[in-house]
Amino acid sequence: MGLFDKFNKDDFLDKAKSTIGDTAQAVKGKVEETKNAYEQKKAEKAEIEKEMTEKANQISREIINAITAYSNEKSLFGEISVEEIRSFTKNFYDKLVFPASSVQHTKIQMHPFISPKLIEKFSKSVSVFEHSETPLLYIKADRKQELLLTEKVLYFVLNRIENEKYLSKGRIPVEEISEITFIIGEDKDTSTVICDQYELAGFKTDKVIREDFTALNEYFKRIHEHDLDITSKQVDQMIRQKIGKKVCTELKKYMIYDNEEFVYFAWGLDSLSAKDYIVCTTSQIIVMDRELFGATANVKQLYYEDITSASTEQNSNSNDLTTYLLDAALTAATKTCDLILSVAGSQLRINTLFKVEAERVVQVYHEYRKMAKQAAQPQVIVQQQTTGNDVDVIEQIQKLKGLQESGIITEEEFNQKKAVLLEKL
Repeated sequence: MGLFDKFNKDDFLDKAKSTIGDTAQAVKGKVEETKNAYEQKKAEKAEIEKEMTEKANQISREIINAITAYSNEKSLFGEISVEEIRSFTKNFYDKLVFPASSVQHTKIQMHPFISPKLIEKFSKSVSVFEHSETPLLYIKADRKQELLLTEKVLYFVLNRIENEKYLSKGRIPVEEISEITFIIGEDKDTSTVICDQYELAGFKTDKVIREDFTALNEYFKRIHEHDLDITSKQVDQMIRQKIGKKVCTELKKYMIYDNEEFVYFAWGLDSLSAKDYIVCTTSQIIVMDRELFGATANVKQLYYEDITSASTEQNSNSNDLTTYLLDAALTAATKTCDLILSVAGSQLRINTLFKVEAERVVQVYHEYRKMAKQAAQPQVIVQQQTTGNDVDVIEQIQKLKGLQESGIITEEEFNQKKAVLLEKL
């Protein structure tokens, strides 16, 4: 190897080392630059997080202050005891909220039907929930908004920043609230929850919100007026209001008694071509299959005295174990079942109801079937037998009356002696 060759090789190695060093330095600088940019972005994000969280918390404080500052004459439940409000809430849900509600979509749950899992999840969300309280009313609406009312506190989770990540959460003691009302928006306008004249929450208006808000207005109106007794007429009126004039007019064709009232109404499951619904009145159960475009077909009328039994059954007729288990899993997922009504040796099977709807129909059937049987029983009139002593007294009064009419004794003497004899009966 010549000197020239060695010189070129050493020069090449030096240049290579220099290049590698420059590249490494450039990479290191780029890494530092990227790291600094990431840290800066992270800090900016944390600052925004802090700012938005504080803004949500500030809104929570404003909500609480605005409502508690309202001058109220009495608290939400007034003098109603905890036991009374629990009993009324259950009764109200059974008779006025549940009938004619869209079970698949309703935003309402009420005592004692509020899911414990839901309450557990909600309590973790608000972090200030007191588990000794009894949940009375739960409302879940769009944009992750929630309201939970117990006998002591109104809890809220609201979206006021138009970002579902930053929610305003808080609690307001019931004793600081005097009234809650629900304003239903026109068309697609926002429907609003008003708490002591303060706009607490806004929900997107749809058919379900209209049904829910109609029922809740009645609930709080009754509480405000201390009107806790629910009459059959009020149930009838609420169902009519929820199902609308068109459906009412159609059903009236099949209600033959002047005093016949709606007791329960279930829309059932939706399908692409039809929507079956079932109606319980004070006299009968009506099953209707309303075809597409509103045409009515396959109407079945079953009077309570003609129905021999009513029950629910998992919707599966398969003898194959695998198919049966799959049906069972589907039933559990959709919460559906069959309603079976037995009439004159035959069965009517209705498989378009949610499980909770079918079970309610069975309850109504047993209640009104019992009433129908009692009404059909002949009344036995028991006449009191007169004893010999009673006969003697009556005969003596008749003799005295004859003496009085003959002028032997005066009317005053007759009345005196008659009073003495009557005491012996």
